[in-house]
Amino acid sequence: MGVFFDYFRAPGDQEAASAFAEGPEDAGFATVCVKTIDPAVLLGQAVALLMREPVEAVMRHPRFAHLVTSPEAESTWIVTLPDEVRDALADAPRGLLAEISVPWSRAEEFYGAADARDLADFLDELAALSGAARSQGHGLYCRMTL
Repeated sequence: MGVFFDYFRAPGDQEAASAFAEGPEDAGFATVCVKTIDPAVLLGQAVALLMREPVEAVMRHPRFAHLVTSPEAESTWIVTLPDEVRDALADAPRGLLAEISVPWSRAEEFYGAADARDLADFLDELAALSGAARSQGHGLYCRMTL
């Protein structure tokens, strides 16, 4: 068993929360699915590298991994990602995403099992999703499922 992370774009928090039960893809939202890359810790580290900010500063943003569904849910949650993260990903050159994937792959939370190329591919997909979200005035969200 593991945790699955579905990064997706939606017009707003209420619409994003509507993907709680069925999942964002089934709700019709463009989605990037991944296992192991949680929005708070691991994605926070990548964003910190991308934005050249301390990870603590990135994670202090009030909409960084802010819960939009019930905190009492036992196995599924949906959280927000700030527009600044969306925009940084949307604007990032592919080469920069590949570059930051190398030090990111060494994050302790990957337990030595991360491949920088795979991480760069994930960031490329997330950057494309971010660009589409921004062009539509949508936000980025993550649905986490145990």
